[in-house]
Amino acid sequence: MGKLKVVVDRIICEGIGPCAEETKYIELDRKHKAVILEPGKDKEKVMEEAQKLKRQEVILDLTPEEEEEIFRAAEACPVKAIFIYDPDTGEQLYP
Repeated sequence: MGKLKVVVDRIICEGIGPCAEETKYIELDRKHKAVILEPGKDKEKVMEEAQKLKRQEVILDLTPEEEEEIFRAAEACPVKAIFIYDPDTGEQLYP
């Protein structure tokens, strides 16, 4: 398993939604903004907390298949509101 830092810029996000179709880690909230779901945390609480943020940042520990899902989700975003970083080096991996 590998770690990725996934960031959703909720200002840029227009809530179009193809990102949420690519992975179980992203859903749209009531305002139709992308939210990164964190394993082991209450989904409703994460959704509520994310609504107060301009940028949601989460480090996820993922299988290779889940990593691919996250990259597909970021690539599917038509407004490029999802960013992916290496959490150890800070290197931006996408976009």
